[in-house]
Formats: sequence, C-alpha cells, structure tokens
Amino acid sequence: MVREEREVQREYSKPLNKTNWNYCYINGELHRKLHINRPHDIITMWCYPRNKRVTYSYADVKSRRQPAFTSTEVAKMVMRHWCILERAILAGEIEPPQATVGEPGHNRKRYMWSEDDIMALHEVLLTKHSGWPRVDGRIIPKAMPTRAELRAIIRNNPILYVKTDDGKFVPTWQAEYY
Repeated sequence: MVREEREVQREYSKPLNKTNWNYCYINGELHRKLHINRPHDIITMWCYPRNKRVTYSYADVKSRRQPAFTSTEVAKMVMRHWCILERAILAGEIEPPQATVGEPGHNRKRYMWSEDDIMALHEVLLTKHSGWPRVDGRIIPKAMPTRAELRAIIRNNPILYVKTDDGKFVPTWQAEYY
C-alpha cells in the first residue's frame, strides 16, 4: 500500500515540459522535428498547415520556437479530464487547435495546443458552472489555477506560496533572473 502511494506522488511531480521536443510552434504553425544537423546549423521539420517538409536554421528555431502540448498535458494543467477539452471543441466554444494530420505514414490525429489555445480554453472553463444551476444565477467554476499560475505552469516558472497567519497559502511571484 505504501508503495502505491509513492508511485502516485511521483506521477504528479513530473514536469509538464519535456526536455526533448518533437512538436513545437514556429510563427504560429505546428511543426514536427524530423532531423537536426548541428554542424551545418540546419533542422528539417514537417509543417502541418502547409503539409510539406521545411528546412530552417537551427539557431533561429531554438530562439523562436514555442512549446506544443498534447491534450492530456493541457488537461493536467487546467485540472480537467481530456474529454472536457474535446467537448468544448465539438460544441464550438473554442477553436480547435492545430492537429497532427497529413504527415506521410502518420494517420492518427492529435491536437497540439499552443499557449494561446490554452489561455482561450481557460477563459471558456471559467464561465462553466459545476453542478446544478444556482437559484441566484451565479457561476462558480470548479477549482482551477489562475491565469498567472497557468502561465507559470506553461513556461515552467516556479510558483512560490507564502503561508499567512490564517494558515492559507497565497501565491507570490518572484522576478525572473536573467
């Protein structure tokens, strides 16, 4: 029994951003890394919106790329099940993020979320009431991270909490060091 509890704790302590990145956004388009030639400073990628293979300078890609997250990673970030994300897309409440379809040899469709897509989803989920409708009409969403906390989770920034005299933990923010 003790062993199972430790495994569950390790699962939540895993970082959301992977050190090796296969999918990323460059100039608002979803790309998949195919090959890197570091001595020549060239990276070959598959561009999903254009549906073709493209070549970039590796240094430019490292400085301009934005991470792409899977639906399960986004669901963990916003503390919802991935089915809730799919329902929001199917209901037309948010625009569907770019999907991984069109690459030769890969027929599986997976949504890859950018930071803008995640923040739009967060706005929609804040307007959803949990449970039966209230008599006074107030909307109370389930527990979710704030915008600042969500942005810190996306960018892998640490979130610092200070314990008040009441025993509550209040998030505080530390300036980034350069």
